[in-house]
Amino acid sequence: MDFTKSKLYGVSNKKYLSELLQLELKTLKNVDNYYEVKPFFKEVNGKNRELYNPSEAHKRALKNIVKKLSYIGFPNYVCGGIPLVGYVDNASRHLEKEYLLLLDITNFFPSTKDSYVYDFFHNTMSQSEDIAKILTNLTTVKKDGERFLPQGFSTSPMLSFLSYHQMYEELDKFSKSNNFTFSAYYDDFTFSSDKFIHTNKRREAIAIIEKYGLKVNKKKTRLTICNHTRITGVIIHENTKKAPKKLNKKMYDYYRLLLEMDKAPSNFIQDEFIDTCNRLQGCIAAIQAIEKERNMEHYKNTLRYIRTKFDVPVEKKKKHLYFKNMQINN
Repeated sequence: MDFTKSKLYGVSNKKYLSELLQLELKTLKNVDNYYEVKPFFKEVNGKNRELYNPSEAHKRALKNIVKKLSYIGFPNYVCGGIPLVGYVDNASRHLEKEYLLLLDITNFFPSTKDSYVYDFFHNTMSQSEDIAKILTNLTTVKKDGERFLPQGFSTSPMLSFLSYHQMYEELDKFSKSNNFTFSAYYDDFTFSSDKFIHTNKRREAIAIIEKYGLKVNKKKTRLTICNHTRITGVIIHENTKKAPKKLNKKMYDYYRLLLEMDKAPSNFIQDEFIDTCNRLQGCIAAIQAIEKERNMEHYKNTLRYIRTKFDVPVEKKKKHLYFKNMQINN
């Protein structure tokens, strides 16, 4: 990583920062007043998540921060929160390995306190104290007297790595010294090896993580053989990647629902057509990202047929311009 390649490196002038972030200068003098964000709760994958939705101006600034930090460059072991790599790449790192050590950090974003974020901006990025404080306040939220990285900010994934980049470097060094392959996808850390991984290596890895004030979820920590094992949503089996059964079932259920809609369209409303088409399309894309050679033409053709026959849009806000081919209830 070369931190000097980011335009945020060494910034000490508020006016210049306001230009980089596309924010009014006056707002940077009191970030909490202008960019306070209240939480809301939403069920995600069966869990009630505390999320934060910043204002449009705040979102723009956060996107600019991500863009500027992207020029730093990132190690190969980072698979989450940076452009062009994701959960499938993370799992792919461990193909043809025999043994796995899987670690999960408890409440990673909320556990990333503002002191680590500030330390990154001030010391690693060589920013003046006031600039580092402004960026810290823009990228964290305050609750119960503490500030932390929130879920819902576009900066949180990248900053969760950068704020602990020294910890990641230690884990990578630990991995290399043991001839392991290491990858990190947000709060999921994976180590793999051709040889058996002893329990004392698990303890060593956990000790490195806990040294930085983070907690490892012991229930999700596993030492296992790499045989039909799930790594960040991808099944590794006999050195190949497979989509999980749950994802396949979701795709088939949406496909069957579209067939029902085709037979009796008057039983469904426009939003149901849009949602079902989009969800089937999402499942197809997710499966093909994992199984690139899998033939999905039957599902794709059905989706195209329904979209064309009933003139189904992708976005609900444009539905008044569509559904011209058939009369479907609003």
